[in-house]
Amino acid sequence: MEKSETKHSEGTSPFLGVFSALLVALIWSGFVVISRMGAKSPLTIYDMAALRFGFAGLLLLPATYLWWPRRLKIWQVLVLAAGPGVPYALLAYGGFLFAPVSHGGVFINGILPVFTTFIALVWMGIKPTGRSLFAIFIILTGCALTAFSKGGFGGSNSFIGDLLFAASALLLAIYMPATKIWKLTLKELLSFIPFVNAILFIPIWFVALPSNLEGAPWHDIFLQMIFQGLGPSILGLVFFFLAIKHLGATPTAAILAIVPSIAALMGIPLLGDIPLTLEWVGMGFVTIGIWLTLRAKPS
Repeated sequence: MEKSETKHSEGTSPFLGVFSALLVALIWSGFVVISRMGAKSPLTIYDMAALRFGFAGLLLLPATYLWWPRRLKIWQVLVLAAGPGVPYALLAYGGFLFAPVSHGGVFINGILPVFTTFIALVWMGIKPTGRSLFAIFIILTGCALTAFSKGGFGGSNSFIGDLLFAASALLLAIYMPATKIWKLTLKELLSFIPFVNAILFIPIWFVALPSNLEGAPWHDIFLQMIFQGLGPSILGLVFFFLAIKHLGATPTAAILAIVPSIAALMGIPLLGDIPLTLEWVGMGFVTIGIWLTLRAKPS
């Protein structure tokens, strides 16, 4: 395992990894806010997923033809496609039906290093240090404070959204080390992730799932299609891959935990969603946990 880890670290650029991770953080902050806007629009969450992956799959159709990874088994393709794909998106979109932007940022991205550390231990045998475990405790404390701030575990339904957000983060945490273990190239990921999600989901959506596409304003449709299709599904995929390749899964997940704070700030002018005091404190805890995770080196 040590030889494999050393081999993967050759030819990497920490600067490029950090830069790519920060770009992903900006894209995902926009994803949180735009998804919340979509959840509050006439569009259904199924419409949002169809617009996102239909547009991205169409744009990358030539890549599907040229770069499809024939070496992968079908189950591997499905696991990788689900990570940043329709299951992840629907869980996140569904969470925004119940919980505000600040919750989405914390529970999708803040808790991501926690799941990534656990999966790295189980799947790759990378043991967390004491500092990593303490960082996880700090991050979880921040998530709990954010949830409690608006009665998340008390009487409102925001806890449902929090659970959906956490489930989406778990899918993404499985995807991250899988790209390294199965030695995926960027071209291969672009060739099948949007296409597989589009080809499997859109027929189901068209035939069986509730839709309000005809009754939605064109600007809501255009916003979801263009931003979601180009942002998280293509540009986010590119920079996410570069961040994992050059920085590693756990540090990347840690940097992406700054998304809650950025998304919360974006949500104030765009959605009028002003975080409460406990939410700010929770985001502060998550940020401290990020810093500790970045300084902790796996044994």
